[in-house]
Parts: sequence; structure tokens; C-alpha cells
Amino acid sequence: MTTLALNISLEVLLKSLSKLSNQEKKEIHSFLESELLKDEVNEPIETYRLSEKTLAKDWLSKEEEEAWKSL
Repeated sequence: MTTLALNISLEVLLKSLSKLSNQEKKEIHSFLESELLKDEVNEPIETYRLSEKTLAKDWLSKEEEEAWKSL
């Protein structure tokens, strides 16, 4: 595995990105968008998995059943 560390300012990065072709910009955009979506999708699932047992104690109570039976 190759590790690459970029030590550049945001200003320099933005200037470099502005010089790319539209196709290259689209490829970077797609990559960044897919990376962001991974985090958005995984976070709620992990939260649900971690809290499911604890929440089930409240959700599966007689009081909850009574409160929701008319819906």
C-alpha cells in the first residue's frame, strides 16, 4: 500500500483544481460525492445497531403497546 501525504494549502489546491479539465473535475466530484455518501449511509446504520437493544427495552414495553394501539 502506498501512502501519500499532501502538505499544501487550500488555496494552492483550489488553484490546481481550477486548471483541470471538466472531465477531470467530474471524476474528482464523483469520487468525493461517493466518499461522502459512504459516511452518511454508514453512520445511521451503526447508530441503529448500537442502540437497538437499549431502545427495544422501551419499545417493547406494555406501556408503549398501549400508547400506540389506536394508531
